[in-house]
Amino acid sequence: MTNITTVPEKALKASFLTALRIAKSKKAHTIGEELILPAAVEMCKVMVSEDAAKKLKAIPLSNDTVSRRIEELSSDLKCQLTERLRTCEQFAIQPDETTDVGNAAQLLVYVRYVWLGEIVEDFLFCQELPEHTTGEDIFKLLDDFMKAESLNWEKCVAVCTDGAAAMTGNRNGVVARIRAINPNVIVTHCMLHRQALASKKMEPELHAVLNAVVTVVNFVKSRPLNSRLFSKLCSEMGAEYDKLLFHTEVRWLSRGRVLERVFELRKELLGFLSVHNPTLATNFSDTLWITKLAYLADMFNLLNALNLSTQGGNTTILEVSDKIASFTKKLDIWKTRVSNGISDMFPQTTEFLDTNSMTIDCVRDTIVAHLSTLAEYFGVYFKILNMEEYDWVRDPFSTFAKSTCRLSGKAEQELVKLSCDRTLKIKFQEQAPYQFWPTVAVEYPVLVKEAMKVLLPFPTTYICEASFSALAAMKTKLRSRLEVENDLRVCLSTITPRIDRLCSKKQAHPSH
Repeated sequence: MTNITTVPEKALKASFLTALRIAKSKKAHTIGEELILPAAVEMCKVMVSEDAAKKLKAIPLSNDTVSRRIEELSSDLKCQLTERLRTCEQFAIQPDETTDVGNAAQLLVYVRYVWLGEIVEDFLFCQELPEHTTGEDIFKLLDDFMKAESLNWEKCVAVCTDGAAAMTGNRNGVVARIRAINPNVIVTHCMLHRQALASKKMEPELHAVLNAVVTVVNFVKSRPLNSRLFSKLCSEMGAEYDKLLFHTEVRWLSRGRVLERVFELRKELLGFLSVHNPTLATNFSDTLWITKLAYLADMFNLLNALNLSTQGGNTTILEVSDKIASFTKKLDIWKTRVSNGISDMFPQTTEFLDTNSMTIDCVRDTIVAHLSTLAEYFGVYFKILNMEEYDWVRDPFSTFAKSTCRLSGKAEQELVKLSCDRTLKIKFQEQAPYQFWPTVAVEYPVLVKEAMKVLLPFPTTYICEASFSALAAMKTKLRSRLEVENDLRVCLSTITPRIDRLCSKKQAHPSH
């Protein structure tokens, strides 16, 4: 009798655990019945016993069962998250919109909040926009979710957007509508998008080089025969790579990688194009043109390094703004050094010049002009960054007149008290600011509330952009009708589902 009741209960829990793993791996729900269970049965039969393999067959893993399990897991995760958001004092959101493989407009939203002394980032929801993707439609979807889950807009301290008109429009944008409800909300424009916009402007000479590179890549990559012939030529010449890379505007890092790959395969391209397209081949026999190509490859590698350094989770506006400010100052230094005939900060350019007995003088004016343009546009797109007033958040144990002038009297008193606590000073030295501040919320509630207005806002939309990759992996041409929110929540959520609680609410049955 005990065996009869125990096996179905264990099978039920195993069903939930397997469904959780299927969702985490972004696989189709049918994989449980078609692959996982038969493979497990075969392995158990070989490694354990026939009787043990028979018990595994009791685990329900049909397509519909896995779908229900994922839906129940998603519901539990959503319930836990919304309970936390109703309890916490402040949170920040990051909405972004994309079009999936089924041409449906999906709005994906992440949230950042404080829970148990930690700043946590989590998936909030992903829902399909029924018709248009205007600011009004996006806000309605956001507002309906907030009302349905009894979440208060007053607790939303910040919104990070990609800068699209639907998000930032002065009258009908999402931000304008949120500000109508909560005038104190902080709005941040994704710094990754700002970097991409700032680096688009370049000198006509360099832009012509970039266009020529794109033309060459398209000539080779767009024709299968050309791709095969070029790949074979690269192998015969002993090149490290045998393929070129496509450039796409929506991928932040692609421009630098394309330029670098073309520069590395310049000799192979010269040989290939001399036979198949002599007009394009003339560029690769021009040392001045290749020098400009080398500079662009170096420059965009530096921009890519900046871009990568500002990506990832748990980043704050303070950290990202410091990296942007550092890069802007480097531009001035590089401009001065190039003016003085020094190019060691651009390794590929320097190596090519040395190899061909050339000096930087041949492209000095072009490089200086481009560096000046970059510095100008970085100044335009990041002119609002003034993080000195938040130095007390970076280091509360040093007093700054500028930093504390905007704090209330109560907050400033708490800052003075905190700065004199030497025990907390030692603790602060071992932690990052976003890790330290939530831990002192009980003793310094007013000051921590002000610090959270700086630490909670998302500096970029990186997390949403990364989640779009998960969405694309789940919703493919073969699964174009999938309602993707439940799978995404189970896959992306940082909360642990309460599987034992879910099992206790169900009556266990063996698989049929």
